[in-house]
Amino acid sequence: MVVQQKLTTQDRLHRFDIHGPNRCSLCLHNNEDHNHLFFECSYTKGIWWDVCDRCDTPRMTKGWDEWIRWATVTWHGNNFINFSRKLSFPTTMYHVWQERNARIFARMSKTSNLVFNQIKCIIRDKLDLMRNVLPTYENKRIQRAWRVNNIDS
Repeated sequence: MVVQQKLTTQDRLHRFDIHGPNRCSLCLHNNEDHNHLFFECSYTKGIWWDVCDRCDTPRMTKGWDEWIRWATVTWHGNNFINFSRKLSFPTTMYHVWQERNARIFARMSKTSNLVFNQIKCIIRDKLDLMRNVLPTYENKRIQRAWRVNNIDS
């Protein structure tokens, strides 16, 4: 649903004539649409930059469509780096969406650092389960960035 831009962001609700505040619940400044929520929002951008830095991925400065095109072209194969990227992308999307919903429906909020730390723990734990990772410089750099424990396994 995220990749197809089918999540019920405020702009989509307005198109269905369901009116409510159209403001982004994360930054409280801009109207909420898919591109803003996941790529332009100052709250989300900081999370993405931390994730991208750890995955050796260019920081997301372009819009959704451009970024999806880039990922589709470059993330081929099942090597460790691409696995970390493919894992990080949906994990981040999920946690951003969860935070957005928590703010709207439960009136609870977390700092972007706390959300990133949750993302980091999940990704680290998943990467830590991988065995027989080739001990290349690039793989070790990604493992160190996520603080994976089994670097020498």
